[in-house]
Amino acid sequence: MDLRETLPPKGSFYKLVVELHQTQQKASLLYEDSGVTRAGGMITKVYSKDNRQFLQLDSGLEIPIDQIYALNGLFSSDYSEC
Repeated sequence: MDLRETLPPKGSFYKLVVELHQTQQKASLLYEDSGVTRAGGMITKVYSKDNRQFLQLDSGLEIPIDQIYALNGLFSSDYSEC
């Protein structure tokens, strides 16, 4: 039986993003960018812009937190690709 850890419905990755940033732990994530896209690295910045929350990775990549499908093995409850 396969089990997957998921956020509660309408849950957000924001708290985990902040925790990973503060503790300087590596982030591995799947997010929406014209299809499911994989990224990873250290989170160097967490910020708000235009009423949305973003993270920035050490590569300079900026990702809206509401576009994340999975972060370090935790999945959005509505993500069904795997």
